[in-house]
Amino acid sequence: MKTYLTVLLLLAVCTVLSACAGLQVGGNTGSASAVAMSRHALVRQSLDQLIAAYEAKSAGRFAELVSERYTGEESILDTAVRQDFSRFHDLSLRYTVNNITLDDGGKASVAITFTRGWTEIKTSRTRSETGETSLVFVLEQGVYKLYSQSRPPLFGLD
Repeated sequence: MKTYLTVLLLLAVCTVLSACAGLQVGGNTGSASAVAMSRHALVRQSLDQLIAAYEAKSAGRFAELVSERYTGEESILDTAVRQDFSRFHDLSLRYTVNNITLDDGGKASVAITFTRGWTEIKTSRTRSETGETSLVFVLEQGVYKLYSQSRPPLFGLD
């Protein structure tokens, strides 16, 4: 307990001293690596929000995170996702990012390994599957939105 309090005190002192002296902890925030880290965090945040909306069966919130330029035709994705919502309970998605590749045009390609689970409403049968897929996000007004997804699709079960 004493060590924990000492660490907290040291962190508080460092924070105050950094703020007073105008120091930057962690290097230049405008560096290429800092910008990339920030963009990676935004991509992960968008993916997490998409998954949360999908698991909560929130069609409106999910649609807000899909680009109007979605390559697979947004209305088809919307229909597939709404079918998932009406056919399945207990939607769950867990993922591990294998790679995020950013380009200068505001696109981010994300390769993931995922495990998804669901319960079929008609039969009450619980199912799950594991797979790998790729998603592309595009930066629109400071938010990464889903632009495309490879097969197997992460959203809209086949």
